Amino acid sequence: MLYREKALRHEPAEAAGIAEYFPRLGVKIGNNVFTRLDRVSPVDLHKPDFLHNIYLGIFKHMME
Repeated sequence: MLYREKALRHEPAEAAGIAEYFPRLGVKIGNNVFTRLDRVSPVDLHKPDFLHNIYLGIFKHMME
């Protein structure tokens, strides 16, 4: 939503285009794995379970 809000506030007088406007704000624009996939939002994808990772670390420590 932050990117969308900044894009909507873009004023053509400030920069020639969005590609020049975002870097001035410190925002990097680039392609990622999901760029060309419709209906895929990186925000909605699986996030690692930190508690599971902690348990794996404890188990590995106990086995050593």
